[in-house]
Amino acid sequence: MAGHGSHKALPEWLHNRQTKGTDVSEDFAGCCSMTPDLVKRLGLVKELEGHTGCVNCIQWNSNGRLLASGSDDKTVIVWDGLVGRRMARVETPHEGNIFSVVWMPGADDQLVGTGAGDCRVCILNVETGATVKSVIGHQGRVKRLTTAPDSPGVVWSGGEDGLVRQWDLRERWSMDSSNVLVNLTHHAGRGAEVKCVSICPSRSELIAVGANDPFVRVFDRRMITCSRLDPSAIPDTECGAVAYFVPGHLPGVEAAFHRKLRPLTSTYITYNKDGTELLCNLGGEQIYLYDKFAMYSTSAPINLAVIQNCDKRQVPANNGLKNGQSRTAFKNLPADVEALKLQANSEFEAQDYSKAVYLYNQAISHHATPHPILCGNRAAALMKRKWDGDIYAAFRDCLSALFLDPGHIKAHLRLAQCLTELDWLPEATKCLDNFKLKHPEHKKSAAFTQREIDLNAALEKKSAASNRTGAAASSASPPPASSPVLSQYSAASFLRSDDDQVEAMDSDDDSDDDAVRPPSSPILHPGGISSRLGNISSEHSKQEFEFRLKARDYSARFLGACNTTTDIKEANFLGRNGQFIMAGSDDGKFFIWDRKTTNIVKVLVGDEAIVNCLQGHPTAPILATSGIDPVVRIWQPRPEDGQENTRA
Repeated sequence: MAGHGSHKALPEWLHNRQTKGTDVSEDFAGCCSMTPDLVKRLGLVKELEGHTGCVNCIQWNSNGRLLASGSDDKTVIVWDGLVGRRMARVETPHEGNIFSVVWMPGADDQLVGTGAGDCRVCILNVETGATVKSVIGHQGRVKRLTTAPDSPGVVWSGGEDGLVRQWDLRERWSMDSSNVLVNLTHHAGRGAEVKCVSICPSRSELIAVGANDPFVRVFDRRMITCSRLDPSAIPDTECGAVAYFVPGHLPGVEAAFHRKLRPLTSTYITYNKDGTELLCNLGGEQIYLYDKFAMYSTSAPINLAVIQNCDKRQVPANNGLKNGQSRTAFKNLPADVEALKLQANSEFEAQDYSKAVYLYNQAISHHATPHPILCGNRAAALMKRKWDGDIYAAFRDCLSALFLDPGHIKAHLRLAQCLTELDWLPEATKCLDNFKLKHPEHKKSAAFTQREIDLNAALEKKSAASNRTGAAASSASPPPASSPVLSQYSAASFLRSDDDQVEAMDSDDDSDDDAVRPPSSPILHPGGISSRLGNISSEHSKQEFEFRLKARDYSARFLGACNTTTDIKEANFLGRNGQFIMAGSDDGKFFIWDRKTTNIVKVLVGDEAIVNCLQGHPTAPILATSGIDPVVRIWQPRPEDGQENTRA
């Protein structure tokens, strides 16, 4: 078992334990808490019955002995999650569906906090059934609560009124309490709603906020003074934001998703246990992960190196070309990676592009470092598959391939095609101009000619559309163009490996210099910035405008689940080291992905309608799920007895 999850054989673990003692216990527990074999064997072991409505929220306590659940029936039930026994059932003061339940730190597992559709936040004693605190603290539904282990008696609530409020058990609670931490309406407009919040476990001064747009915002609580809700107050110019995150292809396309009845909304965000990764389930689209490089990088943004002709890596003039790649640029691939590449190539030729992407993902993960051939080939498969976000993912792969091998002709032409299909036409034009300078001998090739034909057709289509709508409509609603993220990254930005290091930040120093700050250097946006900000308007603050321009791109994405029907659908880490990602889906299934390859490794039927909630046990290979059905389901590895898993 250990060997599969950690690439170490059991004898090696035993030897390490004998020689290093308890120093390896945490490593062993993290690596072996959930392995590929255990994931494959996952099956349903218990159904916890007791609610009479949808179960909208579940959470294990810190030691994994107790599981709390909240429901449309306005009750909270505490279970012994391992035995499957109901310990307590608490009638709450709520008059609306309960959307969030959390264990209060420092309360010896006696207190839970709840937030609900009646705009109320409550603290309940699960042993006595008493209501300790209750307040109508928002003017919109309360969608998510969060706590920090080092802040006993404190809970933060996010509501659809656009507010994040901080509630302390030691204080009097009321609607006019001076505890408004974040007011998104002051910066993102009157329609801004807070959908989810999460405290960073390693730096509890940082709070991530998801809203009814594709951006995830991170705030530093040390930079914010809590205030009383005053609609007439002039917004503070310093809102405490330190970073915005957004998938680079989404700003500017929100209206198109609304027309397809798929509004872009963060339905759940969470940190991994180390606080080095932030996971977002983006309703209407995919699941995105922002790793430590996206989260804690303090380097200044840079323009798109390939398009701007800024990659200076020299390629020998007489190197020769083979299949569009520089022949002498890289050593041969290892045998196992080469075998995966050949399998992927075969699937591509057979037009099974999903299988090809799956195999290229494996090959890149096995190789440990990016390789131009693998990146270029995966880009080709993504461009053929064309799932949501595939063209932008292919664009990133083309950048990586060109950074590693500036003479990669196919990657350069694919990059131009990606830019054209993304409707980033000024950049596509520059990309083809750059190609003509680098490879004049290929100006008359069929591939280049086709790229020019496609680009000219796109330019004519945009010009005709602009003429139809007129200048006034064009100025009022700029046409979609490239993303603000586009101008901040060179190809090198997408070439991170697990061995790369980022500068550590001192959490113990409260000085502003150590805060996670956005880059302060001016950013140049080729083609203008007005159309690269998403749904920006006069209601948006100057700071919102600036932070959207500096928004950081995703590190990985996970595809397959559908998230369009409910706005409380979770995505979570599975395994103590976050080896896997899991999320529910609108088809009643839940999906489990390998964190490194991003490939689906398991799909299980978790509900008759929709799976909304998934919470992994803090130490054991166990998880709990819930959804529309009035039950909580417990899953763990089944015995290898040959019996069929009817839920798979």
